[in-house]
Parts: sequence; structure tokens; C-alpha cells
Amino acid sequence: MPPVKSSRPVQDPLPPRLKALLEGLTYRELATRLEKVYRAAALAIERLGHVNIVKYEPTSVEEAGADLSLWETMAPVLRDTVVDVNALVSAVKQAFPPPEQSTRDGAWAPPPASFDERLAQEVEAVLNACAGRLAQRVADLGQRVRQPEVVSDRWALMAELQSFRADFRAQMGDLVYLTAAAFEEVPREQVVPGYEVQVGAAAALRGAVADLRRSLQSRLEKLATMPPREVLSQARRLEEMLAAFGTMPASLTMKTRDKRLLVELRERLRELASRQEPEAGELRALMDPLLTELGRVGTELTQRTLATHDRAVWAACGARLEQAAMHLFLGSPGAERVVREALTVAEALYGRTPVFDTFLRKARVATGQSYDDAQLRETLEVFRERLAALPFT
Repeated sequence: MPPVKSSRPVQDPLPPRLKALLEGLTYRELATRLEKVYRAAALAIERLGHVNIVKYEPTSVEEAGADLSLWETMAPVLRDTVVDVNALVSAVKQAFPPPEQSTRDGAWAPPPASFDERLAQEVEAVLNACAGRLAQRVADLGQRVRQPEVVSDRWALMAELQSFRADFRAQMGDLVYLTAAAFEEVPREQVVPGYEVQVGAAAALRGAVADLRRSLQSRLEKLATMPPREVLSQARRLEEMLAAFGTMPASLTMKTRDKRLLVELRERLRELASRQEPEAGELRALMDPLLTELGRVGTELTQRTLATHDRAVWAACGARLEQAAMHLFLGSPGAERVVREALTVAEALYGRTPVFDTFLRKARVATGQSYDDAQLRETLEVFRERLAALPFT
């Protein structure tokens, strides 16, 4: 009996904007070669982000030694990482063979006859440079995972693997974006495969980290007036909160070094909770460094990963609030709809500042309730103030 074919269409790995750009190129031979490279890049980016290396990470501080069983477990992941990157490097070399050595050394070559040919040369140079960097990073990975300080530490091995895979994805995204931007001014998020998914995951992690930090801070503030007999249950509750955070989908993209902090702290909390009468001061001293580290994680996400994303969200919210003000001026019922749309969009900024987060949480409470005219105007005014106060460096 023949296998039943799925009726669900297979999603094209190339973003629609990138496909449209390729279709619009007048230099069709170049477009054909570029498409081969872009599809290879899209596949590599997807595969490098698809393997869930979280299941290989240690779950205890005792799991320090990287023994033979670990290498046997990790070998397929390391192999697949190298294969995926090399597949893209090979695709670049096949579609855009490196120029002859004599040309690279400065020997005379005929100038390009047209603008399209000049762009083709630029793109070829970028692709070959990127392929060379990727090949070098593959060699770096092989050397790095053999270093004694990595071989002897499970956490170090996982951190290196996670870092290299993220770096490969970033370089591949740069390859696609820079070559696409040579032909047309395009936003990175519209042409780089997987970019929106990656940024969305970072925004979700920032929000989850902000909520965890706020919840932990709230409980720690109560320690000052808490009876000694309740400190034990509080330590257990804090350990449960960290454990719950570790099971959240948003935490999967957290850096291994930061996950290690959580694992180590959970074990110290369990040890503290095993005592008869743990002291509140000791519990506070144990948790305060974590609050600092969680703040650092949120700041790093904001500054290094979400800077462009946040500006785009900020602008989108501002445009909707301007529309809402116009609706209010005209007495149109569209004002409430647009304000709610702006609030939904603004959720992607959650975790950026505590003041803005508080505003969004209050707005969530009002979800499903109709605004009267006064409430709508007040929400719009506060929204504008909170949005304008967001720091952008």
C-alpha cells in the first residue's frame, strides 16, 4: 500500500521578501546562483537552531567530568554542526568559485562592463569572504573542543558548542543580509531566514527573566519581617520557582553559563532547606547575586540582540498611538481598537524597564473590559509617556 501523502504544503525556507528580491533581479544567471546559496544558508540556519542541545546539558553541579560517554553522546551533534556549516561553504564555492590567485594578487583584469557585473563581483567577494570565515570557525571549533579546560568540564563543552552554533547562525545571517542589501534596501528581519524566530525567542526570554527577577525580589523583600520558622518554606519555594523557570520554553535559549548559575543555586537552596532553622540573612545573601545576574541577562538581550527589534516595536506603537489620538479627536470608535493593538505590539518590549513592565501588566488586567472615553484618554496619555521614557542609546 503506497504511503499517504500529507496535504499540508511544505513551507518555503526563503522569506517572501528575499524570494521577491531574487525574482526582481535582471541578471538572471546571478539570481539563479544566489538562490542556491540562499537555500543552502536557510537549511543550515534551520538545522543549527533545530537541534535541542538542552537535553545534553548537565543538570547537577556534580556532573563535571566530560567522560567517554559524554563524547559518545555529543559526537553526533558536533558532527552535524560541522556538516551543516561545510554544506553552505561548499554551496558558495560551487555557485561562486573563488577567483584565480593571479587576480587576487593584483594582476590586471578587465573592468566590469555593467552595473550588474559590478554588483556580481561585490557579491562574489562577500560570499567568498564569509565562506572563508565559516571554514576557519569550523577549524576553531575542532581545536576548541579538544582543549583540556573544555574536555574536563561538561558545562564548558556545552557552552562552547552553544556559542559556536549561535556564531555560525549569525555569520550565515550576515551573509544573506549583506548580499541581498547590495541590490535593494531591505530590513534584515525580512530577508534573513529564521531571524524573526530567533528575535522572538530572545524577546520571550527577556520577558520571562524579568518576571522571574520581579517575583524573586518580591519574596526576598518579605524576608526582613518573616518569622524564622517560615524561612525554611521560603527557601523551598524559591527553589521551586527556579525549577519551574527551567522548564519554561523561553528558558531554552538561555546561555549555558547562565543556566549553570541557576542549577548551582538550586542545589545550594536545597542544601539550605535541609537544615532545621536556616537564617533569613543567609538566604538573602544567597539570592542577591542571582538578581544581579538576571538583570545582566536582560540588559545583554536588550543591547546585543533586541536593539533593532525594540526600535521597530517602539516605532510601531508610536504610529498606532498617533492614529488613536486622531480617532479620539474625530469621535471615532476606532480609538479603542487601535490602543489595544498598540498594547499587544508593546508586549514585545516587556522586560526592558520595570516602569514600562508595570504599565503593561496593568493593561493586561483591563483586557476584555471596555474603556469609557475618560479611561481611553488616560490610557493613551500614560502609554505615550511610558513609551517616550524608554531608554534608547
